[in-house]
Amino acid sequence: MACLPALSALRMAQAGEINQPVLNGLASPIRLQADPSPPPALFKVQGIAQAAIDTVLGLCQRHLAIENALPGPSSYAQHNTWAEWQKKETAILCFRPNGTQGLPLCVLDDVFRNFQQLATAPLPSTPAAAQAMNAAFNLCRTMPNHFKVADERSKAFDECLVPIFRLNWWRAKVYMQTSTELHTGQVDRTYEEDGMIYILREDKLEMDTGDPYIQVARDYQLYAEKVRNENPNLAKQGVPVFLLCLLGPILLICGGFHDGKSTIVEPLAEPCLLFDDFLHCRQEVLARQLFALEEGVAALRNRSLVVDVNDHAAGVPRVYTTYLAYDDNTERELKWLISLAASHPRSLLIVATEDQQATDPKALRLVKLVSKYGDEVHQLLAEHGFAPKLYGHKSLEGAPTAYVMEYLCPPTGAKPGWITLWQFFTSNGSKIQYSGAIEKTLNDILAVMAAARVVHGDLRPNNIMLEVDSNGAPVDKEGVNLKVVDFDWAGNSGDVHYPLQRNEDITWPASPWTSIVVAHDRTLVEGWWRQQFTLEFRRM
Repeated sequence: MACLPALSALRMAQAGEINQPVLNGLASPIRLQADPSPPPALFKVQGIAQAAIDTVLGLCQRHLAIENALPGPSSYAQHNTWAEWQKKETAILCFRPNGTQGLPLCVLDDVFRNFQQLATAPLPSTPAAAQAMNAAFNLCRTMPNHFKVADERSKAFDECLVPIFRLNWWRAKVYMQTSTELHTGQVDRTYEEDGMIYILREDKLEMDTGDPYIQVARDYQLYAEKVRNENPNLAKQGVPVFLLCLLGPILLICGGFHDGKSTIVEPLAEPCLLFDDFLHCRQEVLARQLFALEEGVAALRNRSLVVDVNDHAAGVPRVYTTYLAYDDNTERELKWLISLAASHPRSLLIVATEDQQATDPKALRLVKLVSKYGDEVHQLLAEHGFAPKLYGHKSLEGAPTAYVMEYLCPPTGAKPGWITLWQFFTSNGSKIQYSGAIEKTLNDILAVMAAARVVHGDLRPNNIMLEVDSNGAPVDKEGVNLKVVDFDWAGNSGDVHYPLQRNEDITWPASPWTSIVVAHDRTLVEGWWRQQFTLEFRRM
């Protein structure tokens, strides 16, 4: 009778109904009670029975571990599966669901930044570009056809790319496995040389046969984990790989990167429809992407011999190593320290330094990556002490501009620091006693911008920093130290516009895409000031 619970556990495991609480409940009664002086025959039976019970329990534990492990690529690609797993810490940062993303690949590796530039530039008049166009015509003639099975489509795709990729470098049905995961995967194609993979590809017969994007992202996650265990040098480089998704006659080219903590996958270009085109427009778009892909693979091949001895923090850019200083127009080094993504999820903010050995907090720099920035307005307010000092910038084609500025450290221990005015308003019950000093400094800031005919556009409490002591009170008892941040919308009055996408819970002075003028900054301040203090914001 003692074996019945074990048999019950095995049946539940086979039916997929077992979980850890059930297993814990079954384990205690399964252990046989030994008779103090059993007959030899009974002692032998008890030993055999107990060994069988332990084996069954081990199988149940193994089954439970497999059920709870990160699924393999083909299972992960099922819409109900990835929807659950993408909520967990192991989520692939691939934009699914919305908000699940890492740094742009263009700031993590130059191979992806260069790909995106080449994919949108006119094709050069070179033999390599001509071969890319040849491959594009091949694909647009072949991929719209009917294929009985996915492997037929895969082989035809390989052959169409012969003008730019060697046919014998494609490997079919390659297993992706690592010692740190229970599940394995089988990717449809790899393009590799001497074990070094440059392309992972998932092919689907038609549009209703699965999601190749999620599947190839999971393939890459397995491959990156394998590399981290077996090739530390390549792992330090971020394991950059191109990922191709073939969904019937549709091709999507993506990139994969592992920053030491997270798996980051991102589409690098618009999907291509592999259909014939009388005007050859589709072929030309496809040819540009194929040319960029060939150049990218060549760059990865050349890099595979380079030893990277640098360690990189997770979540920080890698393509910016220096910046151009405003004061003397010299290039200065940047050493990346930590991303502020956790506290600023909608902004690309990273803490860096020029000297990693420096211990003074004043040596820290805040770097903001942004495509548009009102640096002249920032510098104007900084000259008057109303914004963090702006040290310089770094511009790279095909990537956001990196603006390097003073880092306003938060208060720590007994040391003063900076918090947003919004944090001060929501945490300080005696805020009213400082309202006069805050009001005066805000008027000074508005006056400086009005005199120069420039605007900030988003002058709200979350974009204004206040220096406080360890108790959360303003450092200057007779006044307050305020610094404005986030100059993304700033510029000359009338020359910049409110964005189309903004928080419409805010009462803005004007509609989206309307020009921002000097009067708007004061109007915005007056609105939130009235809400905070039930007082009118006075001109001073």
